[in-house]
Amino acid sequence: MDLLQLIQEIKQLSDAEAKQYAASYDVHLSVQEIQKLRPLLDEVSLHWLFTGIPTSFIEKISHIIGYEKTMLYLEEYKLQ
Repeated sequence: MDLLQLIQEIKQLSDAEAKQYAASYDVHLSVQEIQKLRPLLDEVSLHWLFTGIPTSFIEKISHIIGYEKTMLYLEEYKLQ
């Protein structure tokens, strides 16, 4: 499955399903966090696979789920 297909599938999940999906990868988000993160899915770019995730995008996530949680997941999944 490619990244764009994955994003489309996540967009179609209910909040509860998205929460369970994230938890299956040991990413623990509240329904409120998921609802706030959803609009950011439209900003994700394949280009980031080569350039890395922009700091401005990381800041948006950090504002929603908190700095510590953001850094934990970025480090855990080697995204930064």
